[in-house]
Amino acid sequence: MKKLTIGRFCSYGSIGLISLIALLTTTTSAFTQVVDDSPIQQTPIPASKLIWPTQGFISQGFRKYQHEGIDIAGAAGTPIVAAASGTVVKAGWDDWGLGNYLEIKHPDGSLTVYGHNRRLLVSKNQQVSQGQVIAEMGSTGNSTAPHLHFELHPDGRLAVDPMRQLSTSTASKIPPQPTISASRNRPVAKPPIAQQVSPSQPIPVNFVPITNNACNGITIIEGETTNVRVKVCDDQGSLFYVGQLKQDPSQPVKIPAWNIGKDTYQANNGSFSYLVNREKVEVWRNGSQIRSDNFHTLNSIKN
Repeated sequence: MKKLTIGRFCSYGSIGLISLIALLTTTTSAFTQVVDDSPIQQTPIPASKLIWPTQGFISQGFRKYQHEGIDIAGAAGTPIVAAASGTVVKAGWDDWGLGNYLEIKHPDGSLTVYGHNRRLLVSKNQQVSQGQVIAEMGSTGNSTAPHLHFELHPDGRLAVDPMRQLSTSTASKIPPQPTISASRNRPVAKPPIAQQVSPSQPIPVNFVPITNNACNGITIIEGETTNVRVKVCDDQGSLFYVGQLKQDPSQPVKIPAWNIGKDTYQANNGSFSYLVNREKVEVWRNGSQIRSDNFHTLNSIKN
């Protein structure tokens, strides 16, 4: 259906890995709850009953005729689920930039599209249930880092902003699933606690928890602000930034870092960058500083 692909040439790039501390004073995050393994629903599912198709960060919004969907950035291999029950009408490679993609037609005639997947777990003409894992997040096609490109076409043709349907009254009913990729060898996280949805805030990531978030080498900088704990460590010869929200200590992020001079370290997380020195941590996005927080406590090793 090439009508759905007009405008997909526009930037899908600049989508980063998951950014769990981009807004350090966030007080709300996505509403999530567990769904049971119910059979495929036979009655129409209004678009307002859509659930979140994955978990991560909304890294790019909807722009009509330019970017006709939303991008949710996350770790490679993060499960992608069906936003509503329906039939897979397309499953394969999209030459217009979406790489490995899926289209699902729902009983009410609407379509949802899932792009840039690393691996497809369902096939054409297959019936899927709402919340069923259908793919793994990836970076195929016109993409620079793992994310899901998600589209909603209520009439099967024209795209609308999915965020209007994924409102505060919509539960992200993503169930816990077995580990999809044996290469990950990570345990399945416990079901998340229900929280209010805020479209501009992060969606908690629970499928791919960071289990090796400790600094196994030398801690170079360890600081604490009002909202976050930050470390820069030399872990077996590689530098890492480790950030942890105090309000959600179970979901730290550990990403590669490097020294940019004057005891300052930088770590990039998609469109976000973190700059850490012995006094503070700065959060930048797309080259513009959005936060700067001084450390209340600091432990560091003098070079």
